[in-house]
Amino acid sequence: MLRMINFLMLVVAAALLQPQGVMAAEGSPVVADSDVRVGRSGASFSVDLVMHAPVPPPQAWAVLTDFEHMADFIPNLKSSQVVERKEMALQVSQKGVARYGIFSADFESLREIRLTPQHEIRAHGLGGNVKRMESVMQLEAETGGTRLQYHAEVQPDFWFPPLIGPALVQRQTAEQFSAMIQEMLRRR
Repeated sequence: MLRMINFLMLVVAAALLQPQGVMAAEGSPVVADSDVRVGRSGASFSVDLVMHAPVPPPQAWAVLTDFEHMADFIPNLKSSQVVERKEMALQVSQKGVARYGIFSADFESLREIRLTPQHEIRAHGLGGNVKRMESVMQLEAETGGTRLQYHAEVQPDFWFPPLIGPALVQRQTAEQFSAMIQEMLRRR
């Protein structure tokens, strides 16, 4: 029992020492962890996020669909490449590592991406170490930029600790989208 309590204290301490994602110029996260809603049902996760990108939809679209260069600006990606292209569909392979405190998990995915230019990006998992993955990103012009609405359903093919799994997903999602919005701003 004492070992379990010590382990939980280490996990909590490590989580508190983690950086809070990519920062905006003012020092606050572009996408805060608390903006990301994560639900867990058994081994599956659902992720929901609505955010504002202060750039026009074409600029947001350009970054969200720049799969060949994502590893250059998303911190947890080691590689990202388009392995097949057909009209409005792509197959994208990505590899990376998700970290949260002392926990880390390598991930890889092969996804079919269906594009409805400048409006919607749908992804369907085809392989990798994820049993099931479905996501949709919708873009909509709004005052001062673009409204981005994201939803994903994911079932990893590896173990996630029950106590920190949802927090890890929340943190990684916030960091990834913060990095994308920072890249949108950089490209302006």
